[in-house]
Amino acid sequence: MKTALKVVENVFNKQELRLWSDEAGEESHSLHYAISYPESIKPEAVRFFVERFSQRGEVVLDPFCASGATALEANMLGRVAVLSDANPFAIRIAQAKASATDITDVTLRLQQINMRRPVDVKAFDQNFSPFFDVDTFREVVNLKSFLHGDSDRTARFIELIACGLLHGHTAGYFSVYSFPHLSLSPQEQHELNLKRGQVPDYRSVIPRILRKTAAVLRDGIPSAMRQSEIRNQYLVSDARDLSRLASDSINLVVTAPPLPNFRDPTRDMWLRLWFMGLKADSLPGSAFAHNNLQSWLDFMNETLLELSRVTRRGGRIVLDLAEAQFNDTKVCLAESVAAMVDKDLCRFLEAEALLIHKGRSVALKHKINERSDARSKKNSRVLVLRRR
Repeated sequence: MKTALKVVENVFNKQELRLWSDEAGEESHSLHYAISYPESIKPEAVRFFVERFSQRGEVVLDPFCASGATALEANMLGRVAVLSDANPFAIRIAQAKASATDITDVTLRLQQINMRRPVDVKAFDQNFSPFFDVDTFREVVNLKSFLHGDSDRTARFIELIACGLLHGHTAGYFSVYSFPHLSLSPQEQHELNLKRGQVPDYRSVIPRILRKTAAVLRDGIPSAMRQSEIRNQYLVSDARDLSRLASDSINLVVTAPPLPNFRDPTRDMWLRLWFMGLKADSLPGSAFAHNNLQSWLDFMNETLLELSRVTRRGGRIVLDLAEAQFNDTKVCLAESVAAMVDKDLCRFLEAEALLIHKGRSVALKHKINERSDARSKKNSRVLVLRRR
């Protein structure tokens, strides 16, 4: 049963509600689990607010798109999505999810690849031998080279699936036992191999891609999603500068801003970056790494000012915010942002509600993958702002 949204006049009069279901057996759409990516907004939260604050055909923006949960939920509900992120890796995987293709197209495309073609193995001993058998490495390199010569939706979707399988903790991954969420350094993986007494074994790439594709597409591709996603926009840009978006063009913003002391998790994914042909220096770096509350609030001030420009009057900006720790003191970021809005941005925005989702204190789990992040382990605190 859905809980009705109760708007309160005073944002500090918190409402503790069961906003969405956390029950086992009510997992999100299987496409959400194509790749492990931490610090993503929960799909259930996106769906809850998209259903309540927008209509079919309207435009939903996520300026910190991370793994693309907002686009998937918005498209499946018949809304158009605009995704922005300073991280090109995030945009790449978010777009691949939203424009997923069916398993027949994936199978036909994979049949075109010569996985036995000889490759240069000079870098193998130095960087990749702790992870892969040499024949597995050859198949991974041939797949990488083939995909880089094509940029259609099928190629990008295969790239997404393969990225999620590069390294992990079961036989379904390309690598010997490793961590699924981040890429260990070659030395760290070598030490893990010694500790576990393991040696990389041959793991055929194509069967694993097809198996994972079938799992990711288990719930199908809804027709509403296909009809909506062709109008999506994807921007590699700072949330404080959305100049490619027209003023008053967005009906709803749903996002989880980077928290203070944020460290881009992609910097710990060097194998995925290598596979996609991305360089670490293309990542946003320390632009969002604010180690004190005032610096972070200044960042949010600039971000909300830009979001108020692109959001239509009467539209909402929904912020999923957790508590932060400063000098052993817990700070409710939602309350801090609400106070900042009331002081500095009241001409454009008003704090409409602070909602606390009282859910089960467990990490989100799924049959395909396991995902855990700081937001899923705590009660979600959601600040709803209204564009004046």
